[in-house]
Amino acid sequence: MKVIYIMGAGHIGSTILDIVLGSHSRLESLGEISKFHRFGWKLDENRRCACGASVYECPFWSQVRQAWARIIGADDVQRYLELQDRFERSRSGWMRLLRNTLAPSAEFAEYARCTEALYEAVRSVGRKPVLVDSSLTPRRAYALSRMPGIDLHLIHMVRDGRGIIWSLMKPGKKTMTKAYVPAPSSRTTRYWISANVQSLWVSRRVAMDRRKLIRYEDFVSDPAAAVTEIGAWVGEDLSALVDAHGAVATGNVRHTVAGNRVRMQKELVIRADFAWKELLPDKDRRTFWRMAGWLARRFGYRSERIPLT
Repeated sequence: MKVIYIMGAGHIGSTILDIVLGSHSRLESLGEISKFHRFGWKLDENRRCACGASVYECPFWSQVRQAWARIIGADDVQRYLELQDRFERSRSGWMRLLRNTLAPSAEFAEYARCTEALYEAVRSVGRKPVLVDSSLTPRRAYALSRMPGIDLHLIHMVRDGRGIIWSLMKPGKKTMTKAYVPAPSSRTTRYWISANVQSLWVSRRVAMDRRKLIRYEDFVSDPAAAVTEIGAWVGEDLSALVDAHGAVATGNVRHTVAGNRVRMQKELVIRADFAWKELLPDKDRRTFWRMAGWLARRFGYRSERIPLT
């Protein structure tokens, strides 16, 4: 079962890449499917599918929910959420995953069976052979690489951390429940370092022909070339999905669950967001480069000469 998994930090354009790939007749765009069991069982009623309906009420995801329960022979969503927390989200998740590599556990086998069943349920409902998961977390990526039923194609997507800092602090950002207060640039930088160090570590444990590094800046500057390259890598002709102007050849109604709000748009045009180069305060640029310049250089990013004030 072929799964294209996009991992990395947040605010890197992963939802847009997910949607573009899912516009192909053979690829299904899932969004951050790792959150489905919380949204699809009405544990979080405010979450909406890209089709406009709540995830719980969406006909597509309702069928997936039923198919998943049928495949595993139960509908114990709380048990699966507990397994997800243990392997994907808890502080000790990495330790559990590494221990399982040395000595396979019954608990991981149960988690793997339920996770593979979810992908199989989506594939049976959507009738598309290739699935695109932009859940981002490196731990989930590593877990998928240990599942025998998954033919994993791993994309490590990276963006200049200064662009992410600006994306998180720019005016007009909203949340669903409360006023938005941006995190300090130092905290965002630590997150950027952690997500990318973990992603590099996971990538090195996947076969070379099953991993690919994509920079946000390259993708948005020439999306047609980037998508064509990804298509050749996964064995699908994706050259017609994006035109020279960055317009995406969107097909039928999408059912992307979770991710950037751009997934709700009916028509999509890829636009480069480099506003940080003009608007990000100097002190935040210096903070990022002082803390993360050693890693940013690895991805081809460069420092700037910023006068001290």
